[in-house]
Amino acid sequence: MSKKLTMKEIAELAGVSKATVSRVLNAKPGVHPETREKVQQVIKAYSYSPNLVAQGLSSRRTRNIGLVVAHTASRLSSHLFFLEFLRGISTFLSEKGFRLILATANSEEDYEDSCRSMAQDGVVDGVVLLGVRSDDVRLQHFLDAGVPCITVGQPIGYPEVDYVDSDNEGGARTAVEYLLQLGYEKILFVNGPEDHVVSIARERGYRAALSGHQLASDERYIVHGDFSFESGYEAVKDATITGLEFSAVFAASDLAAMGAVAAFKESGIQAGKDASVIGFDDIPYASFVDPPLTTVHQPIFEMGEEAGRLLLLRLSGNVQGTLNKIFRTQLIIRESTQHG
Repeated sequence: MSKKLTMKEIAELAGVSKATVSRVLNAKPGVHPETREKVQQVIKAYSYSPNLVAQGLSSRRTRNIGLVVAHTASRLSSHLFFLEFLRGISTFLSEKGFRLILATANSEEDYEDSCRSMAQDGVVDGVVLLGVRSDDVRLQHFLDAGVPCITVGQPIGYPEVDYVDSDNEGGARTAVEYLLQLGYEKILFVNGPEDHVVSIARERGYRAALSGHQLASDERYIVHGDFSFESGYEAVKDATITGLEFSAVFAASDLAAMGAVAAFKESGIQAGKDASVIGFDDIPYASFVDPPLTTVHQPIFEMGEEAGRLLLLRLSGNVQGTLNKIFRTQLIIRESTQHG
């Protein structure tokens, strides 16, 4: 009596990877004819019958796109970059008849599990990943399963993966150069997580601006947080307590910059008069805080739209090579900066 096998069991019997089995089931190119025949023989011998979700995937009928982020749902409610990105990608996909499935995580282990499950369960046609790290092994789950994916931020270590990004390095360099032109030399840099690809790029920009003015980077002035309001607040508080001398802050997110402004205020220092603060993102609220925030603008909504567009283009099967789009950034000068 024949039995129905899983994709993993078919791969083991045929002596190939699950990704190869997925390509055969989905009629994708890139499989040697003899290998394809071997897999098809195993499928025939064991009467393999994909479930309805997998059938939908093979014919691109699930019309679901996964969005995986390394934050809890409650944290995302205050993550204004994410909300604007979500608005962009969901608007685009909805117009194209696709649904967006959001996967959040409470820990590194949860994030890993979310990626593994979304890659293997066959519930999405493709996936978008936010918060990508350098050499992020979680991308391998999607590559192994043959699930098209696109990252927000250039994926270091995965040159074959599609991505959207902004000019993080150039934007950061422009921001720090502006502070240097205002007369500041001791600039506290509140960055994101050390291994995030956008953090790495923004730190390069910070260091390049200092180097361009013949100033050495001082590691005491580089603080790694998580892009949150709290991280900016704590960075300024901690630096002040340790006696670090600075009167300018460049933060790798607007939320962190707002936290820095709040910390200065508690110490009787007013941003825009006694100190200068620059953020990154230009979230919708940046121009409404007190003082209005000088920041590096990146087109977040358009980045969301473009992530959706590139992923659907990849799903069409009519493209070769890597798809990517890097958006220009622009320094928006408001009242949180002044001459030093």
